[in-house]
Amino acid sequence: MADHLTEEEQIESIKRWWKENGTGIVTGVVLALSAYFGWQWWQGKERGDAEAASNLYQSFVAAVSANEGNPDNKQLTTAQSLARELKDDFGKRIYATQASLELAALAAESNDLEEAAKQLQWALDNTGDDALKFVAQRRLAAVKAARGETGEALKLLEGDVPAAFAGLYAETRGDILVQQGDKDAARAAYQEARALLLPEQAAGSRLLDLKIESLGDAPKSDETTEGEAVSEPGNETEADEADKESTPQ
Repeated sequence: MADHLTEEEQIESIKRWWKENGTGIVTGVVLALSAYFGWQWWQGKERGDAEAASNLYQSFVAAVSANEGNPDNKQLTTAQSLARELKDDFGKRIYATQASLELAALAAESNDLEEAAKQLQWALDNTGDDALKFVAQRRLAAVKAARGETGEALKLLEGDVPAAFAGLYAETRGDILVQQGDKDAARAAYQEARALLLPEQAAGSRLLDLKIESLGDAPKSDETTEGEAVSEPGNETEADEADKESTPQ
């Protein structure tokens, strides 16, 4: 009889515990399952989006690479349509930025600087990749300079940049300063670029040397500064006399 009462008490205790805690346990299980299946869904969507963006970009590359990199109007229209789709559906992915950079290069080659600037600005504003951001920013500076917007172009080149881009930024700054007619500042920028080139960028050193040479020699500073005394025969200073005395004859 005592054993029976003990079992009933245990059952009642379990019922009371479940009443107090059961809802929380069920909720926790549901949330855990939701998180698990949500994560699985998100990973699946990421894989699907990545594959779709990659396929779009491959089609884009095929269009812009047609005719050995000289697409006709139809192929260019196809490339532009694919690039818009990449931007609309996968704007934060690298594929969209790369497509924008490619279109900017094609526009610049055909001297459509307005379109080139538009594509580069989009890449700069939307890319999540730091390296591509620095690429877009330097190219946009060059395009703005070509459009005569040299002041805005130089502003884009201000600030610190990673070592891999430092020499390229300095060289572009030199090109713009040449355009402005400031040869001395341009020479200094080219010399800075020469010093900042990384070993793997050494191939660019010869072009920088040619750019520096094209600016001619740097102006020489006066050998005699203002206020400096000039020694004349018969007018030696005490320091001159000391030098003579200490110099072996």
